[in-house]
Amino acid sequence: MAGRLEGKVAIVTGAGRDGNIGVAICEAYLREGARVVGTDFRDEEKAAIVARMGRAGPADAFRYLLHDVTSEADWARVAQETQDAFGGIDILVNNAGISIHAGIEHTSLDDLRKVMAVNHDALFIGMKACLPALKSSVQRFPGGGSIVNNLSMASYMPNAHNIGYHVSKAAGRMLTLCAALEFGPAKIRVNSVHPGLTMTPLIREGLADYVKMGAYEDVDAAEASIAGMGALGISSDPEDTAHAFVYLASDEARFVTGASIYHDGAIGQRY
Repeated sequence: MAGRLEGKVAIVTGAGRDGNIGVAICEAYLREGARVVGTDFRDEEKAAIVARMGRAGPADAFRYLLHDVTSEADWARVAQETQDAFGGIDILVNNAGISIHAGIEHTSLDDLRKVMAVNHDALFIGMKACLPALKSSVQRFPGGGSIVNNLSMASYMPNAHNIGYHVSKAAGRMLTLCAALEFGPAKIRVNSVHPGLTMTPLIREGLADYVKMGAYEDVDAAEASIAGMGALGISSDPEDTAHAFVYLASDEARFVTGASIYHDGAIGQRY
């Protein structure tokens, strides 16, 4: 039985650290029959990630590329190398993200710009770089191309101690909506997934920062407290979250664009 993404070609950014959402998305896409280029600014775990992807799909169906998502030149290179390797681009997942935990008083303008560059500007650059290839996706698949942005529930939820992350994610939400209107006539769908508390290395580091600020006793207490804000009272894991990215990239979602998929255990219902 063919997979839900059979034959499609995907780029997934922020896929260089085991245990994060990007790696889980790559793995899920490979299992559904896609060919995948995973990118990241680091390559310390490249061998382990490539081996993991080899267990999820054919060994020749995955490429790992070093990538500065804030660079137009690097995006042009990644887009071209993906097309050279696999013949096109049908799916773009903007997943890379960073966080600097501080409020306005203790956030420098340089730090704010750094977070905005990765969490927001990179979405713009990536969509622009991949757009020519995505436009041709409809010639191969009835549902056309798909862009899925990982925007976090932070795009809806204010936070006095993480200004750059929350502002950048909120800006990314509006960019997603604008792109959905612009790219729709070309049969390119643009949607976003908004994870809540998902226990990735980045989140664990963030919770550790809150512990240092004195907000929680330890990381486990922080997880329990934040998870308790949601209706289910639990945190998620990257593999759970990846299912939403599979759906939005598939032709099952061919009539879905400009949508914000909450994957948050209902934490966001209070906003």
